[in-house]
Amino acid sequence: MLAFISAPHFVLVQGLFYGLGYGLLALGLVLVYRTNRFLNFAQGQIGVIAAVFLVKLTADFGFNYWFALVLSIGLAAFVGALSELILRRLFNRPRVLIMVATIGLSYVLLALTALPFIRPSNLYKPVPVPFDLSFSLGTFIITPTETLTLIVAPLVTIALVLAVRFTSWGLSMRAMSENADSARLSGVWIRRTSTLTWTVAGALSAFTAILNAPNQTSALTQALSPDLLLYALTAALIGAMVNLTVAFVAGVGMGLFLEILSWNVTSPAKQQLIIFVVVMVVLLVRVGALRKGARTGDRSTWAHGAVTTLRAGADQLRRRVSASGVWLAVVVAVLLPFVLSVGNNVLFSQICIYAVIALSLTMLTGWAGQVSLGQFGLVAVGTLVAVHLGSSVPLPLVMLFGGAVTALVAIIVGLPALRMPGLFLAVTTLAFAIFMQNAVLATPCFTLPGVDKTLCTGLPNPAYTFVGRPDLFGISLASQRSFAWFSLGVLLLSVYMVRIWRDKGVARRLVAVRDNELTAAAMGIPILRTKLLAFGLSGFMAGYAGVCFAFATQQLNNTDITFDPTTSFVIISMVVIGGLGSIPGAILGALYLEGLPAIFGANQTIQFITSGLGLILFILYLPGGLAELLHRSGDLVTAGIRSAHERLSARRAGPPVAPSGSVGEMARSLAGEAGEK
Repeated sequence: MLAFISAPHFVLVQGLFYGLGYGLLALGLVLVYRTNRFLNFAQGQIGVIAAVFLVKLTADFGFNYWFALVLSIGLAAFVGALSELILRRLFNRPRVLIMVATIGLSYVLLALTALPFIRPSNLYKPVPVPFDLSFSLGTFIITPTETLTLIVAPLVTIALVLAVRFTSWGLSMRAMSENADSARLSGVWIRRTSTLTWTVAGALSAFTAILNAPNQTSALTQALSPDLLLYALTAALIGAMVNLTVAFVAGVGMGLFLEILSWNVTSPAKQQLIIFVVVMVVLLVRVGALRKGARTGDRSTWAHGAVTTLRAGADQLRRRVSASGVWLAVVVAVLLPFVLSVGNNVLFSQICIYAVIALSLTMLTGWAGQVSLGQFGLVAVGTLVAVHLGSSVPLPLVMLFGGAVTALVAIIVGLPALRMPGLFLAVTTLAFAIFMQNAVLATPCFTLPGVDKTLCTGLPNPAYTFVGRPDLFGISLASQRSFAWFSLGVLLLSVYMVRIWRDKGVARRLVAVRDNELTAAAMGIPILRTKLLAFGLSGFMAGYAGVCFAFATQQLNNTDITFDPTTSFVIISMVVIGGLGSIPGAILGALYLEGLPAIFGANQTIQFITSGLGLILFILYLPGGLAELLHRSGDLVTAGIRSAHERLSARRAGPPVAPSGSVGEMARSLAGEAGEK
């Protein structure tokens, strides 16, 4: 088989060039993880600011390249340190909260590139290069930017490895990596070391962005590609998130592998399939290294993620207030389609469906502690079931079948989580989301190798596929109003189903395994079966939500942002903003992130307020999310009702009457006796 693989010199050089970029980005991910035990999704975006600022200084102000380079790297280092200071108050919170906070931070950093003192006047001005050195390999020209990368990237890596190995900062960081509490007792300045690590990571991110931006400054003002993030994360995991040298070499190897694959396999769908399989295999092979050493940070307390549930000691009045609020919300939701316009009914349906998707992730992440960055990839599976069966099979059966198929897929994708910590599941789920968009949805039919059988599982027309709405028990769902009621019914049934799972002990099993697997196993809880149950239930809900999503959207294509992997980031943001582990929080999060952009316009400002700055503020100052606000409001209403009831009872009782035998009556009796004498 290897005889059919070719790799010309220029392909290897191109792969080496891209691999150096993946390796540098992986180094930054490893640095932050070693000290803080979470995946930093803002690592690449920090360097984007430096690259854009470098163009601003050289093109608009005419600064010398080397002076501008120092200022740009200094800006990235400052942004890295500032990011650590902002996120520092979260370091005792669940790791998933900090990871999601870095997703919001990446949106904030993206918005900063639009500021006038950072953004260049000409967005298409190329990133400058300090010299004009190029050479050729046959007909392939190695550009000056690529030459600079081939020289500087290894030097930066060597300098970083030596600093970690021989400096006091490196010693402190290694001590934190092994055991932060022991390092603190040994006199290590934990917070100072963490800030310095983020500073170094910011400078490293600047090198990464500047060296990997040949003639594409306009692209630098966009968000970091999920593909690039996936490749860097895979390289970092090959290094077990602690070994800088292995992570860098793995990044270079990833670049070479991708370029050789692209040269030998012409079909993009086959390329994505091979990449997905390779990522899964690599993680399963390296899982032993991932589990070695101290990993207590991965199992940090989740207490702050579950503060939104009603307290067990709540009195009867508080429970009645909660029940009244629920029924009032249901009545309002049922009546809303009558008064909403056609467009707003479409929005109403979308919010209900996104709330169901958020509920599926609430169980997987909030209850089971498994972080999924590919939940919308599972939704796409249900969507494809609706596309192929929606016109010939009754709607309830399509939803059940879509949920069952997606549950099976979710279990397969979640297999690595059976042996590795939950945060690392983010890599496999992100790879699955990219695979679904670029391979499955984009390929109408494919032929199974060896059996010569064709299967049509993708969109019939990847550019445009129309899905007609079926009837439900003879009732037409063609109008937007009727489909809005149908979507609301699906949401209410989903909430009822999740509440049953919560009250019947499923949630307790998932939370027990999430918090401490050893203790849960000692209590007789089957760990493997419980994890598979979490993936199956979550996938089932995401699957039938995908069926509803197909009928709600009707016009589908794989190039639309609908199935972009970053949509899964929005879903996990809904869960965190609403309240991690909270059932009403999932609905409130969907209202917040889907309703506000629709009301005020889906522009960059609203995205910055909701998904960027708003997400960070919620996590920093309201860890219980919108559900916490809801419960506080319920407490205030209960206190107000109780106070009003007490005042009303006091008025009905009238003025106080002195009881018999009181001091006043005894005084009057004594006074009368004295007068008689």
